[in-house]
Amino acid sequence: MSDKQENGTAPVANVDDAAGFMAAARAFRQQKEAEAAAAAAAAPSDGFGDQFDAVDGQDAAFGGQADAFDGQNGAFNGQADALGSLNGAVNGQSAFDPCVDDFCPEAKQTDVDVKPQKDDLLEPAEEPIQPAPEAPGAPSTAPSAGQDEDREHKTTFKSWGAPEVRDKPAARVRRVILKGLPSSWRVPAKVLSLVHGGAVENIHISAAGNATVHFCEPEACKAFYDLYPNGIFLDREKGLSVFVEIGNDVDVASSQLLHNLSIGASRVVRAVGVSENISMGQLHKISTSSNRKVERILDDYVVAEWARNVRTVHFRFCSIDDAVRFRGMITRDPDWEHCNVQYAVDPCEVATGVHD
Repeated sequence: MSDKQENGTAPVANVDDAAGFMAAARAFRQQKEAEAAAAAAAAPSDGFGDQFDAVDGQDAAFGGQADAFDGQNGAFNGQADALGSLNGAVNGQSAFDPCVDDFCPEAKQTDVDVKPQKDDLLEPAEEPIQPAPEAPGAPSTAPSAGQDEDREHKTTFKSWGAPEVRDKPAARVRRVILKGLPSSWRVPAKVLSLVHGGAVENIHISAAGNATVHFCEPEACKAFYDLYPNGIFLDREKGLSVFVEIGNDVDVASSQLLHNLSIGASRVVRAVGVSENISMGQLHKISTSSNRKVERILDDYVVAEWARNVRTVHFRFCSIDDAVRFRGMITRDPDWEHCNVQYAVDPCEVATGVHD
């Protein structure tokens, strides 16, 4: 028996010998059990059970580690050989370069994560940008408040612009209604003989015996209505009369009517120098064509020293529009090119009472 066996210690076993290794493990276990028993006798009685259980767990784990030690020993020898070759390579590189990777003290730097302070996160306040001053003599391209922009050839524009000022007055009532006309008075010639005080735009007679007359001016309409509050007597002996009423709604003057009045048009067309070969029937046919309505036709002969039997014909229409279209037609007709065709004064405008 060797000295170590005499001293009570387990002999050193060869790791290549499995039997010797297991004997060493058992001896090591017995030594640990003896040491644990001595420690348990010296420790308080309360912790003895827990320490004994812990020693048993360590022994069981040591037995499993002893079985796996043989396999790990072979792998360790291979890793040791690889570590030796790696050491040689590092030593060779260090001979040429004293600073290898991060082993150089001068090249080693400490990475410190410097977080920005709260004050550093605040951006400096930007100063407001002031517009550049314009040159004293530079013209301004933006439209001023009093100058409207040109929107005729633009797809988009900044504003609708101020509306144009309307030079014409507001629309007012321009019509009167004659109600209760006898059957013998339901013709335009007799109804217009009752109207006076202003030029007439048009007249319409309904089948119920009501005639609607549109004046050209609202003042003439109001004056005519105020003149007959009790109606117009047609025949006092027979007790025939008509009632005069004014319209409830306003009558807007159309642009066509305003244009016709601006050129002096009326519902009466006068033709001077009409050929004597044209009969009254032909005059009536010409004037009533194209659904034009005629009040009456007056044919006059004027005898003068400077001319013989100058024939003048007055065409009185029921509306200014029919008169304008008729005049435009005969002025382009070769048979009427020798005639002087003009507008005449409306008899209702110059009359002050019942007239022909």
